[in-house]
Amino acid sequence: MTGPTTTADVQALVTSLEGALHVVFTPMPDMVARLDTTGPAKVLYLDSDSPPEDHCWALWEVLRFLALGAGALHAAIPAPRMRLVRD
Repeated sequence: MTGPTTTADVQALVTSLEGALHVVFTPMPDMVARLDTTGPAKVLYLDSDSPPEDHCWALWEVLRFLALGAGALHAAIPAPRMRLVRD
């Protein structure tokens, strides 16, 4: 995405993924997103306190996973907590 990312951008991505997975916004103090593929339906948990830019990043990674498989993911490894810091 180019330019500033907004909550509307995130909602557009979430809407486009309906049917492929269920998206849940919930407080997650130690991560931005978590994809659960263990059940019959895939569930993406997004941290409700993270900024839209982080949500879009996570949603694009999920799109890559859905389209190309797990081998195409760049950041699907446990990582220390990181947040976008605004000026």
